[in-house]
Amino acid sequence: AMVDASAELAELQQELQAVKKALRSNDGYLGMRGETLQQYFLQLNEKENLVLSRQVQQLSLAAGAPGGFGVNSGPAAPPPAGPPKQFNKEELAAVLQHMCEYEALPGESIKAVRALSSLAYANAAGVGANDQVIRQLLRLLSLHSEDENVQIVVMRALCNMAYDSAVAVQKLASHEALSALLAAASRVPDPSTKAKPGEACVKAGEALARIVAAEVDDQGRPLTTPTSQCSNLAKVFESALLGDASWHTAVLRLVSLLVKNEVIEIRFIAERFVSHTTVASAEAAQGWLAFAKTCANADTCTELAPALVEAGALRAAVQLLQRFSTEAAVALTGVEAMSALVGSRTTGLQAFVDAGGVQRIEDGMGRHIDHELLQTKSIRALASGVLWPEDVQRKAGYSAKCSVALTKEAMVRHASGEELQIAGLEALSRYIERANLRTEVAEGGGEGLVKAVMTRHQGVTKLQRFGRLVLDGLGVDKAWKPMASGVTNGTNGVGK
Repeated sequence: AMVDASAELAELQQELQAVKKALRSNDGYLGMRGETLQQYFLQLNEKENLVLSRQVQQLSLAAGAPGGFGVNSGPAAPPPAGPPKQFNKEELAAVLQHMCEYEALPGESIKAVRALSSLAYANAAGVGANDQVIRQLLRLLSLHSEDENVQIVVMRALCNMAYDSAVAVQKLASHEALSALLAAASRVPDPSTKAKPGEACVKAGEALARIVAAEVDDQGRPLTTPTSQCSNLAKVFESALLGDASWHTAVLRLVSLLVKNEVIEIRFIAERFVSHTTVASAEAAQGWLAFAKTCANADTCTELAPALVEAGALRAAVQLLQRFSTEAAVALTGVEAMSALVGSRTTGLQAFVDAGGVQRIEDGMGRHIDHELLQTKSIRALASGVLWPEDVQRKAGYSAKCSVALTKEAMVRHASGEELQIAGLEALSRYIERANLRTEVAEGGGEGLVKAVMTRHQGVTKLQRFGRLVLDGLGVDKAWKPMASGVTNGTNGVGK
């Protein structure tokens, strides 16, 4: 079928050249002249486009390209034998065919995509409406992921397409396209290449900005509701959640720029992020929480954290922790995200309390007792509760006594963990000083626990200082010092 199509295409192109020559010289062709010949030329041109399009479809099917924007991840198809063919850079079908036939050759791919970018600059709607064009561009990004020049020309083409709001909304807001743009926006430029450093990153950022900006009117008013499944910004968030931290940083940079330039309001961003927490996997939940943490700690957009809190980010975080309570990685990222969102803000603390954040931290410690880093972060988070006003503690269901017990249990289980022991001793000293819980700290071999920890970690100055504070609070003889022999066999059984 491909051979037949190629023969048909060759005949058509040969006849087109003959008709063009006749039109230029005002000679007749098959008895046709003037307007009649012009109409015949247009018919031939349309037929050529149809044949080219059919060939491209056959090439995609032969490569196993799936439907939609799913990109075939298989190896590049071998190029046709002989030197690369010339192609009409002003006809979309011809450009697309060259992109497909010579996808294995970076130089030919660049040549075709440059032509495509020019076409998209002149007619973004016409080029961007072609699903095969976008699919092949994404495939070229994958095939030539290490070629900076290919990355640049593809990003230029996508950026030009994004000028058309309909293309931005209906075509480029797909998960596949957004993922490719986010990957490019977070790409570290190769200093050894002759390409302009960082241009792919810049163009990808511009394209993402146009995709998001298509969701607001000229006055910055949203054209979609916060919970709308058509929200481009929400789709950007959803794609970013499955990427690494560099993708989160790229999105944060994007929204910070849009807010700074008054394209969108900070409330618009917060509402769309918080309203789309119906994630399907623990991986996506962890991504959402990690991105919330990134936003809360952002120096480039300090108003984002309070906006997220107001939009309900802490309640959303708690819901994710409840839903994926068996996942230690989600629990850890959740503690970090909630701590960052609360910060030193009264509104953040109130939202954390109202959402039941304390119970989620306690639950995580109980479920994941062997996760040392989670235990360390949770110890620190719970210890901050002794500084809250009594009415806030009551409303939160916070129990300093329960926190003491969880802290000591983690210290016994992770005796060799230096950071955990520092956090534990600091927390115990705070419980004694702020909550007067000497009895609770001392019971169950608390004094022996502290001495064993100090003996095991004699070279850690910070740990020794907090340990001494705890012993002083318990009224232990100030002359006591850790044994020089190393690990103690204290009565508390620490020695794991």
